[in-house]
Amino acid sequence: MKNYKKAILTVAILSTMSLMAADDKTIYVNTFADEDGENTNQCSLREAVTAASTYKAYGGCPAGQRSVTNIIQLQAGEYNLTRELQPDTALIIRGQAPVDYSRPDGLSNSYPAATPLKTTISGQGQSRIINSALSKPSLTLANLILKDGFSPTVGGALYVSGSTTLNNVSVENSKAQQAGGAIYLSDNSSLTIVNGNYHGNDAVRGSVFAMSCLDNLDNISRNVTVSSTSLIGNGSANSLSSFEFCGKTTVNFTASTIAQNTASAASGSIFQFSSNTPRGKVGLVDGSSLVLLSNTIVQNSAWSTLLYNSTGSKALSNNVLAYNGPGKSCRYADGDVSAVENSGISLVNNAIKLAPGEDRCDLPNKTVEDITASTLDLSTISFSSVLSPLQQPNENTGFMALYFPLDIGTNKDLVDTGAFGCSARDQRGAKRTASVNSTGQNEVENNCDIGATELLRLTAYNNVKTNSSVVTLLDNYQQQYDTYTSLIANPATNPDFLPYYRLQQTYYDNLKRQTQSRQKYRTIFVDPFAENSPDEETQADGTRKIRPLSAENYEVSVEKLGTGKLDANSQYTGTSDPNLRCEWSPELQQIMMWRVDDLRTADGDAEFCRYTLKLKNSSPEKTSSAYVVGSFTNIAPIAENTSYDIQYGTLQKISVNLLDHASDDGDGLTSALTDKPNKPAFYVDASGQQLAVRVDGLPDPVALTAEHSGPCPDDSKLTCYGGKMQLQIKNTFDPFNYNFKYYVYDAEGKVSNEATVTLNNSASAPGSPAIGGGGSVDWHGLLGLLGLMGLRRFYSRKKV
Repeated sequence: MKNYKKAILTVAILSTMSLMAADDKTIYVNTFADEDGENTNQCSLREAVTAASTYKAYGGCPAGQRSVTNIIQLQAGEYNLTRELQPDTALIIRGQAPVDYSRPDGLSNSYPAATPLKTTISGQGQSRIINSALSKPSLTLANLILKDGFSPTVGGALYVSGSTTLNNVSVENSKAQQAGGAIYLSDNSSLTIVNGNYHGNDAVRGSVFAMSCLDNLDNISRNVTVSSTSLIGNGSANSLSSFEFCGKTTVNFTASTIAQNTASAASGSIFQFSSNTPRGKVGLVDGSSLVLLSNTIVQNSAWSTLLYNSTGSKALSNNVLAYNGPGKSCRYADGDVSAVENSGISLVNNAIKLAPGEDRCDLPNKTVEDITASTLDLSTISFSSVLSPLQQPNENTGFMALYFPLDIGTNKDLVDTGAFGCSARDQRGAKRTASVNSTGQNEVENNCDIGATELLRLTAYNNVKTNSSVVTLLDNYQQQYDTYTSLIANPATNPDFLPYYRLQQTYYDNLKRQTQSRQKYRTIFVDPFAENSPDEETQADGTRKIRPLSAENYEVSVEKLGTGKLDANSQYTGTSDPNLRCEWSPELQQIMMWRVDDLRTADGDAEFCRYTLKLKNSSPEKTSSAYVVGSFTNIAPIAENTSYDIQYGTLQKISVNLLDHASDDGDGLTSALTDKPNKPAFYVDASGQQLAVRVDGLPDPVALTAEHSGPCPDDSKLTCYGGKMQLQIKNTFDPFNYNFKYYVYDAEGKVSNEATVTLNNSASAPGSPAIGGGGSVDWHGLLGLLGLMGLRRFYSRKKV
């Protein structure tokens, strides 16, 4: 799981929030009343939709913006509508963000913590909530509960066309007397649903959603995508379907829970994806497709949970599709499917029932033969052996109702089936990542769990890292500290963010101080809590609780191994290395890996430490180990721009020490090298002469002398300098400023960045007599200046 520490990009975004606020064109709703122009002192939701659609101020709302998607922001609370909203232009309607910045999230361990939804729009059982089918604008709803919508025809909560996105939206207790209890699609449409609970919705056709089947269906394309969503307890015994499809439709359900929905036991289906139904033909056309990936589809009651025939393709992978009844989990709409050769259905790594009887998934005989090896047959396995009872929404479920797989330690459960190809994340957002651990003898490799949710098990992953510049590291920490300090001091900062900003300010301040004081030489820093998987404990009542990855919950221990490689089984093989060090720093909250000599890692090799995470207060003991795979490299030295002053009218020689403006601090502290505590920072040749400075582009009017000179370490054709160095302008009448580039080499001959030396001539200073500041220059001086100018141009052209 990701740790809450944010990247620099996040800080950069946060630091611009005040600037964005100044240009904020969001329409803010400030009343819960369903006003319609009668009160210019308040902006209602209905007035905001009108202002956005007409680009004119209305009621108490400012005018919407042209050529952009207008945003309407709602407060926490409930908005009761007396009639439907009808947006005419692209629109985003957002509820108050359901977050708490004072604490990390229980699932991700990152700030802010998710909370239940805070904003509700109600149709009060009298009206549909939104009708966008008239003008067909794109519509995005976020962080909302839509409840108690009603339509005497179609679309109990939403009647939409065009592009519609529902992000963290729940639709509850909405009804349509004909079709689409929650949502109805018309014309060419796309519907994207991400996160939320759909519960208590009902209609004769499509108790959750349906679509128009009276259009020119061969030319109508619809795309429906549902991910990380719970669709539970919808429909009734009179409903013919929960999800009904027609036309040329592309449908994807991923990592979602579809459970306890009801349709007619005599003729109803939960998924109606067929051109033939008990009530007659449906206009589903070839070219349609249904993909079910990593879903839990259980405890539904209908004639068929999935009704299909040979029209369109059906691809099912890593789903639990069982424990549905009375009725069948899969039913072929055109009769006996056993001998059908072109049913259009394919299955991989699913948990289903293959034995005859209720709840069976009816499949062609050839398909059953092909999938037997990859299928978990649940025909003789009880529901309570593989799945928990339905968990009500809480922090550990992502505030969605869902089931958890049970780990009974056999090949008859849904956990770590050895399969791959499941969804990248489970319904809650937890990563489903296969792991290769350092101690394979005691740990089980993680792979796909079947269904919408993954059983999280404490798992440490190998961490491959190279030492980076400690100077850059400290500069980045300081930058982030300064950014959060500025945000805290800014009166325009949203007070909701302040708890998080203060925590981050303290975190980066400590990180900089501890890194500065505890650094070694070429130190590799590793956060053992980043990118690993935490442990998820089963409570006495069957609920789950994640133990977030932190030093508060886990002990960290580190063991030095040596230098070597990973073998074919991903296990370390190599030799012990007495100069390698590994250490867990509680103050820094990181693992430190370094060498007490300055040996760089040879090509093809790596340095290995093993780290172990142990869950505190666990019985039985829970641990997981993995490798820190390090590579030590030489960090380039740092050269900085500098300048010197030259006195006009003299042959003054300036003593310079360019190494005063350079460092090799990126590697860290040489004092940590036990065998070379006095290692020089800069290059010294074999004879003991320091030749660390290379000059590039020295102007001809400038002379450079040095105590030492010789070939540079990376190119013998280049000249490097060392010891005492002097600069001089060759002509006393030269009034110009000059600059040139320089580089420095560290003790191992690695070259720095390019830096600039500037020579500031006093004649060029404002008010200088040489440029007309009250003095005079005779005609001999003028000729000299003109000559110098000509020479300078000549040499410039010559160099080009």
